[in-house]
Amino acid sequence: MKKILKYALLLAGMTSLPAIAHVGYSGRNFGTFDDTYATSTRSEQVVTGNYGWIDGTDADYGDAHKTLAYRFTLLNPTDVTLSFESQVFTPATAGAAPVLGVLLPGFSLYQGLAHVAPMGADYDSSDISKAYRPENTEGAFRALNDWKIGNAPDTVNGLPAALSFFKFIGNAYDGTGFGSDGVADGKVSHTFMHLGAGDYSVFLGGSDYLAQDISNPHLLDKYGVTGTLVAGVVPEPETYAMLLAGLGLMGAITRRRIKAGSV
Repeated sequence: MKKILKYALLLAGMTSLPAIAHVGYSGRNFGTFDDTYATSTRSEQVVTGNYGWIDGTDADYGDAHKTLAYRFTLLNPTDVTLSFESQVFTPATAGAAPVLGVLLPGFSLYQGLAHVAPMGADYDSSDISKAYRPENTEGAFRALNDWKIGNAPDTVNGLPAALSFFKFIGNAYDGTGFGSDGVADGKVSHTFMHLGAGDYSVFLGGSDYLAQDISNPHLLDKYGVTGTLVAGVVPEPETYAMLLAGLGLMGAITRRRIKAGSV
């Protein structure tokens, strides 16, 4: 079934293949954070199918091009909460159809970063990518394991092909299956405690495995998604109260000193 699907998608998507053929973070860089509280949201992104993430949970590996790559950088160890939610929106492109909702999102967090410009972008079918994965697999993506993917040699600048390494940190996915969040409501969230400083990648896709059936009328639909990152710990109400009390005390001391000085 998966092989039939592979060829069906190949034929149906030939015209758009160059646009989705490489791993990239365009429009999906959450930013750089330290250990203070901060949030970042990336909306109006598009997943090319409702099963790209979960297809990487089996032994056949998965197609990295059926996922979206996000990135962020931590300057200090901190807690990070990642949330993704199905979104319906109308693309800015004139005449484009609205992007569907009903995405069941799933994602995995990794330490590591794919190649970015001016380096050549990574892709599943590069020679170095295929050399470091079992034969006859769909792609390099692993949703629940460490994995690697590489680029092509840069003949202009004389640079050899190189691999990008992704160290698996954890995952979460929407739905009612084993290991899911238990509610198929189009959104999923997970908190990762005390992540170390460094670069991180998040790969997101759909978690509806049955959606990849060739009889699915929405097989080639695009699904909108919004992603949010919360870094640091949200201050407790008691913390605000103590801060305000401290500021009040400092203000009183300052006023007293000014009054004493004037006398």
